[in-house]
Amino acid sequence: MSKKMEKKYIPLATFFQSATQNEIILTFEALENIMGQALPNAAYLNMSWWKKTKPPLTHFLAWTNADYHVIDVKLGSAITFSRLNPVEHNETEDGKGANAFVIRSIETEDARPYINLLEEIYSETDYLPYEAGTRQLTVQGIRKMMGEWRKTKNSTVLLCIFNGEFAGFLSLTGNEASRRSHIATVEFGVKQNFQRQGVATALAQAAEKWALDRHITRLECTVFANNDVARAFCDKMAYNEEGTRTQAIQLNDTFVDEIFMSKWLQHA
Repeated sequence: MSKKMEKKYIPLATFFQSATQNEIILTFEALENIMGQALPNAAYLNMSWWKKTKPPLTHFLAWTNADYHVIDVKLGSAITFSRLNPVEHNETEDGKGANAFVIRSIETEDARPYINLLEEIYSETDYLPYEAGTRQLTVQGIRKMMGEWRKTKNSTVLLCIFNGEFAGFLSLTGNEASRRSHIATVEFGVKQNFQRQGVATALAQAAEKWALDRHITRLECTVFANNDVARAFCDKMAYNEEGTRTQAIQLNDTFVDEIFMSKWLQHA
């Protein structure tokens, strides 16, 4: 699949491969969120760009390889995809059977959406070091960091795009010291309305693969001692508690301990 289409469409192909719906409507914004890049001008201007399924074009393989085809085009607005061979499946009450998401590394065009995602997550939880509005991030600053990550090759941000929406993130920050080059620090967050749908687990698993591919074998993170959900999740993902930083976090008028956790990675 990936050998037959442009690299920019691979996340879109991954999305359709994981989709279970018989019909999917994606806005142009959602499509670009999944890809991490802008659609070409032809996608905005020509209905034939969506309808054609013949070489030399290859972008259509992103959905046709997953048995989808385009049934409706609203240029600049939304595209409706439908399965050629509809499948029967039992929908759960919470609708989990009708969702699809993709995990991918951050792209240049993601800088602003990433900042917005962080601010939304910070506003929803008291269990991350930053409060909403206190971290002065800029698009230029994020893109500069991305340039540094490309040079060091030991840091990145993984994003979860859930039905075309930014749902969560996981950052890995490598270590500059040569004797600690096998270590990366992990921080992650998921928006409330996307929790308990496998997003955090998928991010964590993708992070482990990303790390091993770069010879990083130890992941470290810290968790607020009163965050039972995060501690249970880290336990599920086989992280080990290694110690406590007493009163490391000031939360309103109280102090909270911070649990230091780690996981040793090995190739399967």
